[in-house]
Amino acid sequence: MKRITTLLALLILALFGCKKATENQRPLVMASIRPYELLLADLLGPEFEVRFLIPANASPHTFSPGPRDIRALREARLAFSNGLGLETDLEKAFTALGDTHLRAEELLKGVVPENGNPHIWLSPLLMEKLTLRLSERLQKMFPERSEEIANRALDLVARLAALDERISREREALGPTPLISFHDSFHYFSATYGIDDLGSVQSSPGREPTPRELTRLGELIRAHGVKAICVEPQMDRKSADVLAREFNLRVIELDPLGFSIQAQTLPDLISENWERMKQAWQTESLP
Repeated sequence: MKRITTLLALLILALFGCKKATENQRPLVMASIRPYELLLADLLGPEFEVRFLIPANASPHTFSPGPRDIRALREARLAFSNGLGLETDLEKAFTALGDTHLRAEELLKGVVPENGNPHIWLSPLLMEKLTLRLSERLQKMFPERSEEIANRALDLVARLAALDERISREREALGPTPLISFHDSFHYFSATYGIDDLGSVQSSPGREPTPRELTRLGELIRAHGVKAICVEPQMDRKSADVLAREFNLRVIELDPLGFSIQAQTLPDLISENWERMKQAWQTESLP
């Protein structure tokens, strides 16, 4: 009898412990890339556990999920991706999630061209629109946090608007300086702020330029007096370094995913990339 009583007591304690752990566990939200982890963490706050899927040493264009990644996506209350062809090898896994998956592409339908450039998170203006539309969806998914999410969204939009105003003001004070990008990741940013991006080292992510393409880039560099070329830490920079040595260009490392930046918010990530990009306006070139 004493043994049965002890077993019952242990069972009750175990059940209580499991219930307590479940109550204290924060809802899991998964983002495909780190910039969206920053965005979602800003909107949802510390009551949620927000993680990103694609690691620092991988490119979203080529990353394939493993069993652990698939399990994390299935366990999440929400999975958020970019779309627009960015996470090609993840599309099947995201589609299988059904209503627990949201795409930035769908939230910005009518704002971003269909099949357009996927690097929307680097535009403060696009992120203002995305923040408001995503906030509405999050409030419906997590109604108990609706007011807090709405307030956080307004605060984030204000910070993005202030960032846009600052970049516009600083860009206006700088002259025209053409540069060569590594690949077309700052498409919307360059278009918004009038940055003359003459061409990219990689015309598509992960594909090294042909000799003919390198020759064409060299012609553009000579014709336009280019002083800077951009590289990205997730990509092999060998071809960019060849051009930099041949034409005495300043090499600027931009990081669209933000792993080398250590930013705590999405506006910080965009801002630091702009600070790095401004090196293109420095007059001297580097060997």
